[in-house]
Formats: sequence, C-alpha cells, structure tokens
Amino acid sequence: MSVSCSYLQATRALYVILQEQACRQEVKELFPQLYVALLFHITHTVQHTASQEREHNQEDTAEPLSPVRFAVKAMEALLLCADYKQQASFMMRHGRSDLLMSSDTHHIGVCLLARAMVWLNFQERNWIFHHLMAILKYQDDRRYVPAMALFIQLLKCPDLDNELEDAIVEEMSRLLRDPKTVVRWLALKGLLNLALRPEKVGKLQHLLPDVLERLQEVDRDLTHKAIAVLKHLLPGMDRQSASRVAVQVAAQLLPLFDYVTSKLLVLSITLFKDLLELVRGPNRSEMKEHVLQILVPLLLLVHDERPNVSQPGQGSVQHARPPWPPVTRLVASSSRNCVRLAPAPLVLQVCWDTLSSAAQFLRWHHLSGLIQHKETWRICDCLVTRYNGRADDFLGQTMAFLQHPQTPVREAAIRFLGLTARQLDQGSQDKLDAICDNLKGLQQDSMSSVQCLASQTIFILEAFKNQPPACCGLWT
Repeated sequence: MSVSCSYLQATRALYVILQEQACRQEVKELFPQLYVALLFHITHTVQHTASQEREHNQEDTAEPLSPVRFAVKAMEALLLCADYKQQASFMMRHGRSDLLMSSDTHHIGVCLLARAMVWLNFQERNWIFHHLMAILKYQDDRRYVPAMALFIQLLKCPDLDNELEDAIVEEMSRLLRDPKTVVRWLALKGLLNLALRPEKVGKLQHLLPDVLERLQEVDRDLTHKAIAVLKHLLPGMDRQSASRVAVQVAAQLLPLFDYVTSKLLVLSITLFKDLLELVRGPNRSEMKEHVLQILVPLLLLVHDERPNVSQPGQGSVQHARPPWPPVTRLVASSSRNCVRLAPAPLVLQVCWDTLSSAAQFLRWHHLSGLIQHKETWRICDCLVTRYNGRADDFLGQTMAFLQHPQTPVREAAIRFLGLTARQLDQGSQDKLDAICDNLKGLQQDSMSSVQCLASQTIFILEAFKNQPPACCGLWT
C-alpha cells in the first residue's frame, strides 16, 4: 500500500471518528494533543504530496479526495467536536482552510489557524506552548516551521505567565538569527505581536541588536517587519535609552532611502521622522549628521509620482518552489485569499512631512517656511548655499538617483546636479568630468525630456569648466 493511500485511510478514519457524538468528552480532554498532532500531520502530508507532484511535474493542488484535503477536513471536525465552533467557522470562511493545503501558503494557513486559537483555555494553551518550544529547541526539521508559525501567533495571548514569557523571549533571540529566512520572518512577526503590548517592551529591549541586523536583510519582507517592530519598541523605552538607540537606527535606515520599492521607502522615511522626536541632549549632534544626509534624497523623492504604495501581491518576484518558499512569495500568495489593505500614504507626502520635522530638528526656521510652501528649488538653493562645504556629499547622493525608474525624479536629480556643481571651484575638473560622464549616459534615456535636460546641463557645466577663475559661477 502506498504512503498516500495510508494517509488517506488514516485521515478518513479520524474524520469519521470525530463526527461521532459519543467521543465528544474524550476529544475535549485530549484536545491540545490531538490539535498539535493533527496540525503536524497536515504539514507532513502537504510536504509529501508536494514532493510527489514535483517529481511528476504536476501542479500543487489538493484534489477532492486527496490526503491533504481529508487531513484539513479532520482538523475542522476536531474543532467542531471540541466546541470550538467559532474558530472552525473562521477557518472555513473565505477559503482560509485552502491555505493549509498548498506548500506555497501552508505556513500562512498555520498562522491563521493559530490566530483563531488565541482564546483557548489557559491549560490547553500552556501545554501547546511548552510542546512547541521543545520542538523549536531540538530543531525537528519536519515540524520546525509550522511549529514556529503556530508559536508566534499564540504570543498574542493576553495571559502568558511570567516564567513562560521569559523563556519565550530567550527563544526569540535565537530564532532571529536562524539561517532560514522564513524562520527569521516568523520570529519578527512574533516579536511584533509582543511589542504591540506596551507592558512587554521592557523585556524585549535586549533583542534590539538582533532586530537592527534584520534591517540589512536581502529579503525586504524581513526589513519591513524589522521596521514595524522598531516602530513599537522604541517609544516604550526610557528617554535616555530611546535617544541613544534612535541614532543607531537612523544610521541603519539611510541606505534604504536609495531603495525604489515604495512600500519600504515609506516605512523607512516614516520611521526616521519618528526617530527625530526621540533624540535628546548629547545625541543631537550625532543625529544632526544623519539628518543632513537625508535632505537631498527627500528633496529628490518629493518628485516621485507613484500614487500609492504597492500592495502585497503586486509585482512580486516569482521563484522556483522550494520545500518552504521564500517569504516574498508566501506573502504574495496569501494576499490573494485575504482582504486587501487600504492604500498606504503617498511617498511625496511622507517626504514633505519628514523634511518639515528635519528642519525643526535643525532649528532652521527659514527652511521650515520654504518647506511649508513646498518651494522645492528655493529649498535646494538654500541648502547648497548654507552647506557649500558638503557639495561633494550632495553630488554623490544625487548621482545615485540618475537611474531612478521615475522620470520626474531623474529630471530633478539632473537639475540638482547642475545647481550643486556651482559650489565646486574650477580646479575640480575631475569631479566636473565625472558629472558630465554620468549625464552623457542619460542622453540615451527613454524619455526625451530627460535627454534634453541632460544635454543642457552638460553644456552649462562644460561652459563653467572653461570660465576664467574670476567668473562668478554657474549662474553666469
């Protein structure tokens, strides 16, 4: 008899037994053990079925009589038999149970199933917690990821005892450094569940170094989650600690301002704005340097015309299907079965808001007035005039935006290059040549407006290089 047939017969038998009224009391008494065992049985069946289908080049779908489908139906029957009718209804609505049946979305389905079980009684939940922590400690490969998905959702429970909570926080520290991308993502999600409760922030502070490391992840879904965790953790810290950590976080955020995905851009800029409100006293001078480094990117990004932040599932990169797929794909796949979120804030508005906060932090009242009236080019002129010694830094930052996918941002970068170059002396021939070389590449741009603007700026800079030293500068 094949393994698939054995799975099918076993789950069919269990499904029939759970529908019997006579065993209801026994099911209630053994519920946590049956619940966890059946959940891992579903996981093992999904993995086994997916590996078979990949061998035969078939689609990963649950047929009407498949072992996977019967295993999920047995879980629904278990919930009903144990009088968890509301939780069973939650899973059956909007096709949530279907997420459990696909290897692509299985751990999302586990998260939803766990979310439905947050209000289990205390004894049942504690047994499940200790059982899951044992699995995570010994890193059972077959059960590790679904155990983690179940574990992090149960962290929303409002009545965890202190001893269990301390053990959980220690476990989170290890999980945040796990080599598996999906486990690190789940760990951040679990940490966010804890951070949403202000009274727990004190216990989570020693995990900050691990969270900061996640800002450097290649998988940007992990970066999103890390930013969300920081956004909730920092305000709950004492003022002195929050001020010191805010400066460290700001330094980690700066590279993300060059990233063109609008969702990550909005999250990064919004968090930077929040950090400015936390910095005090001796940390202000260090933070000032970071503020000066974001002004040029923000002034260029206010020309970003994208209407909304991209929604999950739009423009997602597709990957070959591994046993546990990358987080990016899992989130994209699950979004097709979930309620869509409301449109996120505009990149443009977030940039203006952060520029205004930056001007207030610098106590630069003239700049605040220009920002209030959105006088972009007067702001740029004011910036390069006041900080003419930083012209090289401004030029380096601006050149990074010459390849931006948004045409208005590329145009703004070209104009700002021309504006900033007048702060260079005529002895800076190498720098001016480098600027012109970069602009020559844009003479082949797909947009005629960019081609024209690049050619005009090259002409002006070439003329500036040939002016005698007494010339007053680029404006001539």
